[in-house]
Amino acid sequence: MIEVKNKERSPIQIVVRSRSKPRAFTTQVVPGIGAGNNVVLIEDERVTEYIERAENKGHISTRYIPNNKLKKKGD
Repeated sequence: MIEVKNKERSPIQIVVRSRSKPRAFTTQVVPGIGAGNNVVLIEDERVTEYIERAENKGHISTRYIPNNKLKKKGD
């Protein structure tokens, strides 16, 4: 899993691969800092070069999280 964290006040829209179609793309909105929910988890297979480009520009930060470290909401 990849954790995407928005560093800006305004929401950012990133392009990721679609879950339903193999060659399709869709957008994911990451809320701004003021909302308190500025972190989104994305599967490794859905990451695109647009996420890397936004990270290089300083809009977002990414971090790899191993699947065995994730906790479910009920645990």
